[in-house]
Parts: sequence; C-alpha cells; structure tokens
Amino acid sequence: MLGIGDAISQSTTEVTPLSALRSLSSRFPNPTNAQAVAALDSFSQPDADALIRAGVSENFARGFLLPDGVLPRMRLLAWGWEKPGDKFKSPSDASWWKRRYQFPLWAPLETYLDQVARQGHEPPVLQWDDDLAAGDPAELSRSLPSVVQYDLTAVSEAPCPKWIIPPSRGMLPIPNPKCFEKPVREVIDKLRPQSGGFPWWIIVVGLLLSKRSR
Repeated sequence: MLGIGDAISQSTTEVTPLSALRSLSSRFPNPTNAQAVAALDSFSQPDADALIRAGVSENFARGFLLPDGVLPRMRLLAWGWEKPGDKFKSPSDASWWKRRYQFPLWAPLETYLDQVARQGHEPPVLQWDDDLAAGDPAELSRSLPSVVQYDLTAVSEAPCPKWIIPPSRGMLPIPNPKCFEKPVREVIDKLRPQSGGFPWWIIVVGLLLSKRSR
C-alpha cells in the first residue's frame, strides 16, 4: 500500500487529510469503481458509537459511519451490491472495475473529513493504494473480506438504506423518507376507523406536524 505522499505530489504547504483527498478528487474527477474502493479504503472508519462517545454529533456519526451510514453503503455500491440478494463483483471482473462509479464519492468524503476536524477531532490519515485504484485483482481480493465482515451485515439487515448519500460538499446525509413509508402506513391503518367516527386523517396530520416541529 502506498502512503499518501507517494500518490500525491508534495507542495510547500502542509498536506492534511482533507487537502490530500482534494488532490485525489482532482486527479480522478470521474472515479471508477476501483478508485471508489481505494478512496473508501484509504482511511479508517470507526463505528458511529465510538465517535459519539468521543463527542461528535450523533446525527453526523450515524449518518456517515457503521452500522448503516453512507460510507459503508458507498463501499458496498462500489462492489456492485445495492440490495439484499445481490452478489459482489469478482476482483477479476476488469470491466466492472474500469466502469465509472455511479454515486457521489468525493463530496461526501470531503464533508466527512472536514466535519470531523470542525468538531474538534483529528481526521484519519489517508493511505492511498494506486494498485487497488487500478483494479489490481490481488489488492481487491485483500479488500473484500473487510467489506463482508464490517459493511455487509449491518447494511443488509436494514429494511432500506437509512441515509441518502449527499451529492454536494458540505451537505450531511439526510434520513431516507422511504424508510418511513411502511411505519407511517401502519400508523394510518391503526388509526383509520372502519366506519364513521372522527376523521382519521386529522389525527395523522397532527402527529406529523408535531413531529416536524420538534
């Protein structure tokens, strides 16, 4: 694995994790699936509870990190996994690894590193692997076990992606409204009278408005 200094040209200014990532985004403006894996593998990602205990905002930590934040899901997507039942792409599937990554990559990663620093914590050091970014089958084979062990179980057990991957820099992950469709329907079905009585929709609207105002 190459250090970030081997992958990014040095300058007279200090190289921080965020500036290093920005250099990578300039180097690979339209990242492939292999480059997405390399980017997501380039720094350690603690689980949300660990970062919350360290004093980071709960919504920020849970939106980005394990068990079901956007970073583990982004890595699964780079491996070709979108929903339960899907299979990972083979490390030897050269056409997949050369294909452009179809989801936001650099913006959410920059936001994550920036927000970690803004909340008073040391951003993780980046370790970029050019062989992995090039889709080397051996490096991909070494990457796959950690994806299965750490990312897949929690994400696959969720009924739907809990967070939407933010497309713009500075934008935090937002809760996926589709995850609330089933619970809302269940509430409506419970509140809906079989015949006559007080209009059920007034109760539902009241509940939604009170929740929104919190």
